[in-house]
Amino acid sequence: MRSYKSLTRLILLTMLLGLAWACAPTQVKPPDVFYYVTPEVTYLHDNPGYDGNILGPLFKGDKVERVHLEESDWWQVKLLRSGQTGWVRRELLSSEPVATAFFYVNEDNLPIRECPGRECLPLQMLFRGDQVQRIEAGAQGWWRVLVVRSRSLGWVPAAALAECLEETQRQQARKPYYYVAVAKLSLRAKPSDRGEVIRTFKFNEQVEKIGEAGAWFKVRQPSSNALGWVLSRDLAELPMIFPRGQSPGEKELRPYKQREEPLLEPEFM
Repeated sequence: MRSYKSLTRLILLTMLLGLAWACAPTQVKPPDVFYYVTPEVTYLHDNPGYDGNILGPLFKGDKVERVHLEESDWWQVKLLRSGQTGWVRRELLSSEPVATAFFYVNEDNLPIRECPGRECLPLQMLFRGDQVQRIEAGAQGWWRVLVVRSRSLGWVPAAALAECLEETQRQQARKPYYYVAVAKLSLRAKPSDRGEVIRTFKFNEQVEKIGEAGAWFKVRQPSSNALGWVLSRDLAELPMIFPRGQSPGEKELRPYKQREEPLLEPEFM
């Protein structure tokens, strides 16, 4: 009889524990609030729709915080890198971190341009070791990149970038390059206005500085290897839109398109 009562009590206890377990509240995973931008570039809007204003760009890998949790095709988010709040399509976001492609400038001086071509307007000068994020691969070997330190966008030749910082540091530093800042510039055989004119440079032609004597620079023209002297005041560190002393209303000169280095090096004075 005692065995029967003990068995009955055990069965009842088991049933009560099972009932309590079944009635326990289900553990619900809290919704994610942090997301990552998946396309290479998209935009933050001031309203949930494409008819509103654009507040700014979003780039692949940007981290955002979801502001409101109601379900909709458009989500209101806060961009963590800037604190800006706006709207973006929910299918453009991922709850998992998104890998991005970063590269490093492998040249001493590299202009970032507004379009993919050497004749395009330079927006900013980058230097060896600067980090950029690839946004878009364009034609003729040009990439659209985001500069990490300034968050500015532009185009650079893909060949001027390296995948690791160590690779850029192994490269031997080259002499600085300058650009002709006047409509015409005489290359002279010696640092004097009385020196023989070897040739005449055009606006925005590129030269390499290899020496200095007072107000004069000894330069080499990469496209011809011509050596000579020019006044330093007639050079600029970046290509220009108009020659110095010429207003935008006058006839515009096309920027010079750099040519490849020659295979042979002829001798000049």
